[in-house]
Amino acid sequence: MKTLIYILLAITLCSSCFAQNSLKDGKHNYDGKTFAVTKNSYMGKTSFSVRVAGQFDNKPQHDLKDPNGLPMSRKDIHVDTNKVKEIIRNILEPHTKELSANKDQITLQFKFAQKDGSIESIYYFLNGNTIINLKEIAKMDRQIKKQVKATFTGTEHNNYFFINYGYVRVIF
Repeated sequence: MKTLIYILLAITLCSSCFAQNSLKDGKHNYDGKTFAVTKNSYMGKTSFSVRVAGQFDNKPQHDLKDPNGLPMSRKDIHVDTNKVKEIIRNILEPHTKELSANKDQITLQFKFAQKDGSIESIYYFLNGNTIINLKEIAKMDRQIKKQVKATFTGTEHNNYFFINYGYVRVIF
């Protein structure tokens, strides 16, 4: 009986290890998009950054329409960060206990198109030991891009093609 319990325990552990789709360095195609995953190390800590290739990635970009224009103020960029956090929490809800035990967190940085406030790209920053996989990130990316847009006040935003906005952090 004791041997049977050990065998079942070993099978369970092995299947749970294979069930996790951990992040790996490199470019990965998933859900019709290309994800660039980079593993970073700094002061003994590892982390991952994940980015979905945007439509303007391989094209030259100009930062400013008028180099003498005024810089953009963060208070003039309006994003529903609570909606972003809600989407992430809903997608990761089945794993909340595991994420909390792992002290997982995810930080997002956005690049918005000035013309309509749509999201051009999102950078995801995760712990090096994260249990969040590429499938979940792809689902987050799809829903956030569908449901979240930025609006701008003032006139400085008219000087930009793309507007950077960061950071939105979700800690479990």
